[in-house]
Amino acid sequence: MLDMHQIMPAGQHNIHVRQYLALKNNTKHNPEHLITLEGLGPIQAAVEAGLELSCLFVCPERLRGSDGMALIELAITRKVHLYQVSEKVLGSMVDWEGPDGLAAMVRLRRYDLSHLQPRQKGTLLILDGLQIPGNIGTVIRSADGAGAHGIIITQSRQRLTHPKLVRASMGSLFALPIVESDVETTYAWLKRHGYQVVTTSPQARISFRQARYSARTAIVMGNEREGVSEEWFARHDLSVSIPMRGRADSLNVGNAAVLMLYEVLHQQQDELHGR
Repeated sequence: MLDMHQIMPAGQHNIHVRQYLALKNNTKHNPEHLITLEGLGPIQAAVEAGLELSCLFVCPERLRGSDGMALIELAITRKVHLYQVSEKVLGSMVDWEGPDGLAAMVRLRRYDLSHLQPRQKGTLLILDGLQIPGNIGTVIRSADGAGAHGIIITQSRQRLTHPKLVRASMGSLFALPIVESDVETTYAWLKRHGYQVVTTSPQARISFRQARYSARTAIVMGNEREGVSEEWFARHDLSVSIPMRGRADSLNVGNAAVLMLYEVLHQQQDELHGR
């Protein structure tokens, strides 16, 4: 049986506690591509997705259940940095007041275009210049829910490791290959693999519900303020609008992405079933 006294104690000045806090506050460069996670559920999801557990913090007073102990034993087996922290220290590290007494640093995978596997029927989502981390995380979650098989970020303005992005993705960040690339390279790859490139614009004459999408579709969603960049408008195969009937002239990019993703999914499923 595991003896908690065998786990090295760590206080506020421990190098890994300080690293965790810097990552959580997004205050320093992050060349190791690490993210911070709070609680058993998110940590388990990352481990089950095959991500590398870099450091695990345990507060014995809050630890509950056998799953938490199993995670600690896994960390020991994998020779992960493992520390015991007090309730006070853990309280400075996490926002969630739940009872499971765990926090961790996990290393995100790095992907490039070669990791994307085009399907006979499928959707890629391109995020062009998005900058609000919560929006990016929400869109990643929506893309996962709609069955997109990858996300490409062009003209990146935000770190994938941003804590608000990680939290908003609700674990979907671990499920999809997310590639950072430039517009020209991405477009050449899409055309080489037979993708229809679709942009959205309030000025487009055709509604997103009236358009016909191909078996392989790449949906481009633009910056929250400026919309899709000219680089993509110069290259698209089709541009569609989302009808606006009230005072607002556009939707939040997360809402717009949901509508586009599920419309394309609907059409692809109809074609798959011969409707």
